[in-house]
Amino acid sequence: MCGINAIIVKEKFLNLENSINKMNNSIIHRGPDDAGIYFNKNVALGMRRLSIIDLISGHQPMYNEQKNIIIVFNGEIYNYDEIKFDLINKGCSFRTNSDTETILLGYEYYGIEIVKKLNGMFSFVIYDLRSDKIFIARDRLGEKPLFYYKDSSTFFVASELKSIVNVLPDFNIKKPGISKTGLNLYFSLTYIPAPHSIFENIFKLEPGNYLEIDLKNFTLEIFKFWKIDFELLGNEINDYNYSKKKLRELLFDSVNKRMISDVPLGSFLSGGVDSSIITAIMANINSNSKINTFSLVSDNKYFDESSRSNAVAKHLNTNHRQIKIDIDELKLIYNKIILNFDEPFGDSSAIPSYFISNKTREFVKVALTGDGGDEVFGGYNRYFMPIISQKYKSIVPKIVHERIIRPSVNSIKQTNDDRGFVFKLQKLINGIGETEFDDLSNIISLGFIQDDKDKLLTEKYADHSNVDFIKNVYNQTTGMSILNKSRYLDMIISLEGDMLAKVDRSSMLASLECRAPLLDHRLMEFSYQLPSNYLVKKNETKFILKDTFKDLLPKDLFKLPKSGFGVPVGDWLRDDFKSDLLNLTEINFLIDQGIFNPEYVTRIVNEHIFKIKDHTFKIWTIFCFQKWYIQNF
Repeated sequence: MCGINAIIVKEKFLNLENSINKMNNSIIHRGPDDAGIYFNKNVALGMRRLSIIDLISGHQPMYNEQKNIIIVFNGEIYNYDEIKFDLINKGCSFRTNSDTETILLGYEYYGIEIVKKLNGMFSFVIYDLRSDKIFIARDRLGEKPLFYYKDSSTFFVASELKSIVNVLPDFNIKKPGISKTGLNLYFSLTYIPAPHSIFENIFKLEPGNYLEIDLKNFTLEIFKFWKIDFELLGNEINDYNYSKKKLRELLFDSVNKRMISDVPLGSFLSGGVDSSIITAIMANINSNSKINTFSLVSDNKYFDESSRSNAVAKHLNTNHRQIKIDIDELKLIYNKIILNFDEPFGDSSAIPSYFISNKTREFVKVALTGDGGDEVFGGYNRYFMPIISQKYKSIVPKIVHERIIRPSVNSIKQTNDDRGFVFKLQKLINGIGETEFDDLSNIISLGFIQDDKDKLLTEKYADHSNVDFIKNVYNQTTGMSILNKSRYLDMIISLEGDMLAKVDRSSMLASLECRAPLLDHRLMEFSYQLPSNYLVKKNETKFILKDTFKDLLPKDLFKLPKSGFGVPVGDWLRDDFKSDLLNLTEINFLIDQGIFNPEYVTRIVNEHIFKIKDHTFKIWTIFCFQKWYIQNF
């Protein structure tokens, strides 16, 4: 696990060594164990290393024997031993036991097609001096980040935005302005999915893609090497017992591969379905020693995981550590966490994610997680939204919905950040649109639905590019079931832009590697071959996942109440963060800023502070943006 950087210039540049070192120094937290650079007159490659596999000989940049192919790599390749065995049989000779060399020699033998053979999370840059080309790739689902900037004479690549922003002055490049598309996506979704970023001219390489740069003419092309094969949808597996057997085989293999490590590892155990199953499989595989497990506990019942996690830990006999949320400590470090994203990021669960990562890092260097289970196996309650909306609209006339029901539901006084029944009811009613696309778009818009976003932003900044972006993804789902449409939107938009970004930045800020067995691409492909009623049956989500692994877990685990993985930021904004919020939304500052309509912002801030109406998601989204804005402009 590392952080990587690259600089490619059209004309000779004298200070490439200094500039690539500056980029590396921006991301020391991603790799505190080691560093390395390569540079010539036009190309510089850099890396920071968090040593996990082959601690002695895994130094990067890494070269082939002829030193005409060079790689910097971030991530883990879980099937590297299989690929290495294949390459040895083909005559390749290895000098290390690292997965990095497996990619390097795999590229030397297969070319860029090696990327299709990799099972893992990765981003890498390969410089092929033989062809004078550079290849830059990102894993299938986007577990590892990759940003890039290009103009007519300069190209930068980095694991984090800060590396690019910090090095721009070396090349007399002005910091880019705010991307209108990135801005509108953020205030709709509370995050910015690939390929966009908050900056103009800085982009994220989309998952399952590689980028080819021809240094001879300084041209760039992007190629897709993986996507869900929609032909799978026409070949459903209609044998439930076979499906359970295949799922068990795939997930056991995925967990087993992700337990390979030369350093101590454990698992995050919230007590939810996904983390419990992953931990149970780990315990089954490693039956000779106890698994290290970690969970959060809190005095706030809405955010406490202890009842479920304790039950699972006891059942599996793990070496369990409860990490008590220290609210005072969180309030001291929240700035560090939200600003580490380098662009606005409004998912408040990033705060406890960093907190548990930082505490866990005291004991292990790698943690397996249950991330991805909801997207892969249909676990979100919002997947019921289109069906509920259809039934609702067949009963309730539009005029009754618009003039009576929605105003009445929105008038219910919701004064605290408890995210209970009233919050969910209001989210549902406000999410009902005229079309299926409106329903799906509204339900994933955790910040501002379109009407509210139009009130928030000034005419200069407001547009509907966020709707166009979501619509383009939705248009790829023709012929899918409603459930698969929802899951596909989550895979392309929410998974990469929110959950995986949160986990990567929060854990790497703590120098902890997180691995997600449920995000093995084979499981994702397999899930699209399953009939929808295997995933969601009646009112039960993740049906086949629970049914397949129930024998490994406490009998009544799934009946225990489930808590959220978050912190009460809505309440903080009324109390401890109140003065900060008021400063960031002071009317003269808003006027000078020119991004927001001051009257609208002032109204919802006052309604929230004085408990007239809870606007937690909206206010936190504004709050995080303003923090980023102050930092950058």
